[in-house]
Amino acid sequence: MLKINRLKISIQAANKEYLFDETFNDGLNFIASDNNTRGKSSVLIAIYYALGFEEIIGGVNEKVLTSAYKTIIEDDDNRWPVLESGVYLEISNGYEEVTIFRSAKSETRDAKLVTVYMSKLADIFNADTNLDEFYVHMPNAANNIKGFHYFLEKFLNIELPLVPSTDGVDRKLYLQLVFSSMFIEQKNGWSGIYSGMPYLSIKDAKKRVTEFVLGLSTFENERKRSALINKERYQKEQWKNLYGEMMSLQNRNQCVVKNIPLSPEILSEEFISNIHIVRSVGEHISIDEWIKELQAEHDSLKTIKPKIIDNYDDLQQELEEVESDLSEYQYKELELQENIRVEKRKIFELNQNLNIIRQDITNNKDAQRLKDLGSNLQCLSFEGICPTCNQKIQDSLLPIHHQTNMMTIEQTIKHLNAQKEMLEFALEYHRNRNVELDTTLKDVREKIGTLYRLAKSIRRDLYSIDDDLSETIIYKRMAIEHHISELNEFKNAIDDIVKKFIELSENWKELLKEKAELPKLGFSEDDEKKLKCFKNYFISNLRSFKYTSTSNIGGIEISKDNYMPVIDKFDMKFDSSASDNIRAIWSYTLALLQTSKQYNGNHPGVVIFDEPTQHSIGADDAKAFFEKIVSLQGTCQIIIGITVNTEEIKNAIENMDDNDYKYIHIGNKAFV
Repeated sequence: MLKINRLKISIQAANKEYLFDETFNDGLNFIASDNNTRGKSSVLIAIYYALGFEEIIGGVNEKVLTSAYKTIIEDDDNRWPVLESGVYLEISNGYEEVTIFRSAKSETRDAKLVTVYMSKLADIFNADTNLDEFYVHMPNAANNIKGFHYFLEKFLNIELPLVPSTDGVDRKLYLQLVFSSMFIEQKNGWSGIYSGMPYLSIKDAKKRVTEFVLGLSTFENERKRSALINKERYQKEQWKNLYGEMMSLQNRNQCVVKNIPLSPEILSEEFISNIHIVRSVGEHISIDEWIKELQAEHDSLKTIKPKIIDNYDDLQQELEEVESDLSEYQYKELELQENIRVEKRKIFELNQNLNIIRQDITNNKDAQRLKDLGSNLQCLSFEGICPTCNQKIQDSLLPIHHQTNMMTIEQTIKHLNAQKEMLEFALEYHRNRNVELDTTLKDVREKIGTLYRLAKSIRRDLYSIDDDLSETIIYKRMAIEHHISELNEFKNAIDDIVKKFIELSENWKELLKEKAELPKLGFSEDDEKKLKCFKNYFISNLRSFKYTSTSNIGGIEISKDNYMPVIDKFDMKFDSSASDNIRAIWSYTLALLQTSKQYNGNHPGVVIFDEPTQHSIGADDAKAFFEKIVSLQGTCQIIIGITVNTEEIKNAIENMDDNDYKYIHIGNKAFV
């Protein structure tokens, strides 16, 4: 919720200070003048400017403001140079009030600097009033904690969605875009629905704004659909990589694993029982039968028993050497495991330190931005002075006998960047070192396995028989044992891979469920209700405002492609007269508010119309427009800037109940 409580514009000219200072009520508020060029639009522009929404007007920063803010202010026949100017805007979110200050002309403050007082305007200079400063219209002003629109989003309890941008990256649906649907500006806002919307590189911005304001789930569904596409691509890649890993293993072991699908699918309960591993060379027998064949061949070698008298001592010495090597490699394995643990701990610590350094860099860059924009909030700490006791801030706990200067923010950022580069270099080194240690550990473990098998073979020959085996037979038995071991390891690896396939299959099943749950046309049942309600409000408003460019108002539809009103699938604007185009903008803008309020959408509840009675809009139409707004009392705040230059318009306002509106009259000039 956004409610504008009070607007104060201060212009310090060479002769004196000129002011506009008014409060606003709930419901309908008029800012009225008897003629044009009295400053009415200059007052409304100040609201846009204070909120950082001046892009809706067609520019950025003080460039959109009139000369009264920047150069010359007229006072009767005199023209006085403007020395300084600024805007105070008190707003409420329904629970608390803050006051926004933004300078328009200043030698010491940039227009991108925004000061926020955590109080009502009347209390901003109280001793207990806190304040903070932010930047606007700079990179990350919508995302960083020191960005003004990030603050405003949080203050208004709005959660802006991420939507596709023209560069393919998801970005926030900026506040300027959202408020362009409810702030109808005099020059650009009346040429068509959403004609004042600025270009901020958001794809289908008008469509996204409508979806957000009405609280439709379509953009969320599209975001989910896009996420599911990426998820599907990732799962297919996982399945493909796992299948490739299995193919590599089976080729290395001269085996074939049957009945595993090449691409993702939901696996049946019989999947595991249908998996068969067979030999790919010679006769295609199962891996278990192959292992039995090898074991039988190995056992047959035990029947050969040459004498051992001649080389018993040699075998004993060889066994001692193998066991010595085995102990050495096992010690090396433990050492490598400890080194890997150390490297992983260092990598974890470096990542933590890098995150801290990156956040410090962001905070210091934000502080530098605010300082460059003219912020005085932290001017003492910028200079290394404690703002409480005015003593020099020291960066050491040791006694310092000679006064030294602290680093400036620029030096701090440079120092932090140097630290970041050093940490990134160290992190890269330790990551590479960890990979090297992992590779070495794998080689050592393979060597341990080989030595263990050799020792086992020698020990069996020494103690199990009385006759010596020939060297050829020993190594043949070793080779068979090694082959059997590899096949058993292969079986275990395939078992693990099968488990992973089952896990991937479950993920694939969940993905298909998520896809099935998305609405086929992108619209949920609630969305259909909201769009129907939106259309009904729009048509009802058109009838109330005497829209006559079509005789078949009931035939108007809201396009589900872009949510624009169409007749016979053509944009309604093409068949509308200039005055009916104004009526259509009234109707559409109010229908957004009405539908959002009925279905708890995201409309903040404030609307601004600047000169809504353009293009020969009659007094009866204006009266119907005002009455429609009054009927919405209690749900919104609507501010209308209007020139009351006819008796009919004047009577239309005066005939209303005084309690239904507030009338702010601008006399000769807005700034007095």
